Amino acid sequence: MINIVPKPYYIMERQGCKILDSDSKVCVAPQLEKSINAFSDTFDFIDKKNYKFSIDCDCDCDVKITYNDKLKDECYNIECTEKCLTISTSSYAGLLYATMSLKQMVFFALEGSDKEIQVPCVDIQDEPRFGYRGVQIDEARHFIGAENLKKILRLMSLYKLNTLHWHLTDDQGWRIEIKKYPLLTEVGSKRKDTNIHGWQSTDMVGKPYEGYYTQEQIKDIVEYAKKLNITIVPEIDMPAHFAAAMASYNWLGCREVPCEVHWFFGGKVPLSIDWKDWNRSACAGKESTYEFIFNVIDEVTELFPGKYFHIGGDEAPKDEWKKCPHCQKRMKENGLKNVEDLQGYFNNRIANHLREKGKTLIVWNEALEANNLDESVVGQYWTPQYDPNVKKELKKGRKMIISKHQAFYFDMCYCQYPLADTYNFEPTDKIVPTECEDQILGLEGHCWSEWIADFKKLEMQLFPRALALSEDAWSCKYDKNLKDFNLRLPYQERILDCLDVNYAENEVANPKGYFHRKTEMAKWATCDQYREVRKNAELKKKKM
Repeated sequence: MINIVPKPYYIMERQGCKILDSDSKVCVAPQLEKSINAFSDTFDFIDKKNYKFSIDCDCDCDVKITYNDKLKDECYNIECTEKCLTISTSSYAGLLYATMSLKQMVFFALEGSDKEIQVPCVDIQDEPRFGYRGVQIDEARHFIGAENLKKILRLMSLYKLNTLHWHLTDDQGWRIEIKKYPLLTEVGSKRKDTNIHGWQSTDMVGKPYEGYYTQEQIKDIVEYAKKLNITIVPEIDMPAHFAAAMASYNWLGCREVPCEVHWFFGGKVPLSIDWKDWNRSACAGKESTYEFIFNVIDEVTELFPGKYFHIGGDEAPKDEWKKCPHCQKRMKENGLKNVEDLQGYFNNRIANHLREKGKTLIVWNEALEANNLDESVVGQYWTPQYDPNVKKELKKGRKMIISKHQAFYFDMCYCQYPLADTYNFEPTDKIVPTECEDQILGLEGHCWSEWIADFKKLEMQLFPRALALSEDAWSCKYDKNLKDFNLRLPYQERILDCLDVNYAENEVANPKGYFHRKTEMAKWATCDQYREVRKNAELKKKKM
């Protein structure tokens, strides 16, 4: 059985295998010469002097990499016989993904010392269902650093996930250097403590927390991701989740009052110290706010060459806007009926600024409440409750990314959202009308990090959920089968073991028993977000 994840569109296993070694000859179509690293970096045991770039790939060789302009970007075909391994594609991405499928097939031989690889004879024709296949990493709450992030990128590429949504700012920290506004990192990247033990807790770690990326570090990570066919979408949260910015420059608020970088998650802590106005949005009336935002965007877009730019736009408190003379004046001047339309105006100005730079704005689905939101803005549906605006906007032609809480909030405990919930998700079942499926850019899984303080826990929350996500986003919806996925999963777990990934063991990822799950969910929510982590560690010890 060939255990590739995500499952290819078409796969037929044949008898026999093709042997590759250091003396194997590789013939590459000249159109793919600049893309050859997508193959050679993995099959690095083949001597580079054995590569030939020629239109005539009918020559006697062990590997043929042919150009087929009828295949779309990211698509590929593999035909492996005992005589020759043939890869057909039209792009770097297609060659990379063909290589990732081959890498999974022969992974343990590649990891060994004997570089004679037996590639199973097989026919594969493969193409993605969605063009956007994303993972979101929140470094505003907890900072993981460049090397850990690169590990996530490598794993994403192995499973054909092509978009990293990088949450870089929030109330609890500003993690990206902005040269025009140095206080964003001098002040905004630091908090005095960190809330622990859940939303109802006022417990603290008891020490300061800080961290951010320089622009040079960002450039390095973006370039690293590019080689893995991963586009990075930066998220600079606004107008809400903006406390780190307002702590740095308090004139960004409607009232210029002192503000701190939040050291807590949710409202329990500020209410306990009688801090009534802790949850504020940036002022949508002052022109100085827009000048600040555009200057930040100008620096950030220079670092990220991708098409999309995320500003969040969710959970925006607007009571202050109703009283603010700057906001009320802005509403009157622009004929805005209410504060929801003021946020629509706010978002539209940002969308227009981004459009001038060839970028498209993404916002969370709460921002779809505005009646005046520009049609070019992409919505991202995350909320656990049904949002009628999503279906309404899809029918009007708006593009959408689906990140439904019940399937794709990977920071939640497995007792709440087991692995099967992610795998069984199908956007056209309830959310997306069948006639609107073409408006769906793709799917994205999220790892918010309020309660993920270390990288090992982050890995456990992501894996194996990210494998289920990859199959949701890549594989044909009519060919998905949970039982078949579970049969392929143990082989993938062996790969993850070799890559030193702290994935969730099956007993954790697929918890049994209604009452057990309810009890664990309650404990997770109220006092202990590391119960599954400890259980997972015990299960891994037993395997050793």
